[in-house]
Amino acid sequence: MRTYTIEAFGAFFFVLVFGFTGDPLAIGLTLMALVYIGSPISGAHYNPAVSFAFFLKRKLSFYEFSGYVAAQLIGGLLAAYLLYFLSGSVFYVEPPSDTGLYQQAFSEVFFSTIFTLVMLILSLANFHRKNHLNGLVVGLTFAGMLMVSTPISGGILNPATSIGTGLFDLAQGGDSYYHILLYTIAPLCGGALAAFSFDYFNPK
Repeated sequence: MRTYTIEAFGAFFFVLVFGFTGDPLAIGLTLMALVYIGSPISGAHYNPAVSFAFFLKRKLSFYEFSGYVAAQLIGGLLAAYLLYFLSGSVFYVEPPSDTGLYQQAFSEVFFSTIFTLVMLILSLANFHRKNHLNGLVVGLTFAGMLMVSTPISGGILNPATSIGTGLFDLAQGGDSYYHILLYTIAPLCGGALAAFSFDYFNPK
């Protein structure tokens, strides 16, 4: 139970900072802190795309994977509620209007792949395991991916963010749920590509 609690806790604060600031560096530094907090307990995924990659690598059972994702989505939904409570406005995510769907999907897939591959390497490759700089690397990597992807796709790279905020927006009468499909399928595809790429780059 601690595992799922820390995943919900981490996703909650991740989405909260995402909604309050939208600043890649602030989000990355928050993720860094959350990785140091949760890594010994759950592996500090906080992202269904990352959990999907670990599931494909058979590091999570289907039951565990389902629990991880459910906890992350609950954390994202609670963060959306708190954002509304504190600001009085509904936070939701949507892609830029000056890019097309294919560009947005490619951006979400590609940069999710890079980030998730880093997570896999730091967690599973013997050379990097138990490295005290892992949290810093994860946080700065995600910040970098956001900086590049935000002008193209909005830079979500985490279905917990889009689903949690989209469901809350829907409950308030909004229609941002239209974008949930993009921000869910694309990062999950990135997670799958990262799992397959890990085997190529780390054959042993």
